[in-house]
Amino acid sequence: MLAGVFLVLYFSQPWVADALTRSLEDDYPLRPAQELPRADAIVVLGGATGAPVPPRIDVDVGGAFDRLLFGMRLLRANKADYIILSGGVIASIVGSDMTEARRLRRLALEYGVADRAILLEEQSRSTRENALFTAQLLRQRQWQRVLLVTSARHMPRAAASFIREGIQVIPAPTDLIAVQRPLTIGRFLPNAEALRESHKAVKEYVGYVVYWLRGWV
Repeated sequence: MLAGVFLVLYFSQPWVADALTRSLEDDYPLRPAQELPRADAIVVLGGATGAPVPPRIDVDVGGAFDRLLFGMRLLRANKADYIILSGGVIASIVGSDMTEARRLRRLALEYGVADRAILLEEQSRSTRENALFTAQLLRQRQWQRVLLVTSARHMPRAAASFIREGIQVIPAPTDLIAVQRPLTIGRFLPNAEALRESHKAVKEYVGYVVYWLRGWV
């Protein structure tokens, strides 16, 4: 019991959460859209929206909405002619059969992206399936090189999954969490948000190990 309490208090400290998250995010430093090279397509991974389930009246967005935002910036910077929005749905959990890809498309159109520039991958329900089904879409068009857009802490597992499928990946991370902050007493006081961020970082590490054991990275 004491060990459990200690672990919760330890991972609830903001400096611990930042250290875990930064260890993932530092693998692929952020770069402005203008500095990235051109590719055959921009691939934006889902996990950024909520379905329009009542009482919502439209697609909801979360913190990872940066993924779509950065993908659209790359498109405006003429880094590719097409943007692939990747993400399926588990209707029994979400409460809607609207896929993540369709939700992202609705938002992209609202932001002025031309419909002809949008391709959808709607089958995936995991990072591995993002890579698997997007690779099929790319091969149909004889495309090989993509700008991969996802959250910075998710990029190590996502990039490795896409590379495993034979895709040439140019990492385009966004949604950075571990930013520079002054070292104050508050950095050592446990809180629920820090525990949540620690959980997400540990999940990425565990996910990478599982993917490696299964030969997916």
